[in-house]
Amino acid sequence: MFDLHTHSNFSDGTLPPEKLIEEASDSGLTLMSLTDHDTALGVPRARAAANRLGLPFLCGIELEAECEDELHILGLGIDPFAPKLRGIVALQDRRRDERNERVFELLLRDGMDIRPFMPETGGTVTRANMARAMADAGFASSVNDAFRSYLGRGQRYYVPQLHPSMPQVVDAIRASGGVAVLAHPMKMKVDHRRLIEAMKAEGLWGVEAYYGNFDEETTAYFSALAKEFALRPTCGSDFHGSNRPGVTLGCSWRDTAELSVTEGLLLSRFCRKRGGLTLNEFQRAADSITSELPEEFFKGLNGGVVISERAKLHKKSLPGRPLYILGEYHHGGPEGCYITLYYGSFLKTKGHLRGKELEDELRRVILHEFRHHLEIRAGEHDLEYEDDLSIAEYLDGESADEAPSSTTYSSPFRFEVR
Repeated sequence: MFDLHTHSNFSDGTLPPEKLIEEASDSGLTLMSLTDHDTALGVPRARAAANRLGLPFLCGIELEAECEDELHILGLGIDPFAPKLRGIVALQDRRRDERNERVFELLLRDGMDIRPFMPETGGTVTRANMARAMADAGFASSVNDAFRSYLGRGQRYYVPQLHPSMPQVVDAIRASGGVAVLAHPMKMKVDHRRLIEAMKAEGLWGVEAYYGNFDEETTAYFSALAKEFALRPTCGSDFHGSNRPGVTLGCSWRDTAELSVTEGLLLSRFCRKRGGLTLNEFQRAADSITSELPEEFFKGLNGGVVISERAKLHKKSLPGRPLYILGEYHHGGPEGCYITLYYGSFLKTKGHLRGKELEDELRRVILHEFRHHLEIRAGEHDLEYEDDLSIAEYLDGESADEAPSSTTYSSPFRFEVR
């Protein structure tokens, strides 16, 4: 039983990520995702809690795209630090802040100051947060009344917000390693077949056919549409805690063969062991290592550390002796400066490593790429490998002992790569 559409108090839910994961585990879920609106800030905490409880977890987000109606797209299995996704989120943040300020101004002008009643969030402030504040302040009888009478589309205090295009959102999700799913299509007043066809052309993976408490006829219709376009049907409650009474974790689940297949595909892609090392294990190790680094190391690294599922070969590879790239520093271009770690390359060459051995190898690669970043900042490095030994470190089958066991590099900040 899985639930791939939930919200924490990092957007307009009421539960902290850890509590949400605990309730998901207690509810018997076998797979879940946190998909807050336009933010993944709560994902690391949710993932850590899920790891402690042994609950398979997909890093997720819910993004809105420009459309004649409200078009929401779930990103499942994302890398929250991927450059394109972070760019979309930053854009949404700026536009949402502008929209929110305008709504606050309009309400205040008419004597309704809701700011003192706004709930605290760790990330995104949505209209649902405003509706809750209006109800708590006594300006509306309930959250639904606040939308119906004040904040909903077409109402006096509704302020439209600009959004990125659907192709941009789908592309950002896919570029982060995730899959894009059309959220609650049954809530949209559009030509569903036409919309799904257009989204499929851009790389849509699934349709949230099983949603909330919609009837079986509606579920069957969207499940059939998913099948027509060779997309996977998914299942999500859109859980918001006490902000949506009556919606419980897993409430949209049905014990059907098609949902079982969907769960198996997602588990295989994002959670189960491939070559002995799962993507989640790799991500956790990278998170742990980078969290230990000084903030100074990240100056100018506006794209962060990105994980790619691909295996990459170096241009100096020889026939029969493939030279795998485990990490790579990108020091400019449209996506800025960032470091890529190649999960596929680790599987092929280091997939047998576990625990401290894996962390030591990954730390060596991460610091190697940070050295490039620091030296580029200081104007001291041309990104060329200096000698054959530094290349030999990456040769499949070669031992890292053939390279110096401990090398200290001179840079604006001294540190050791072991």
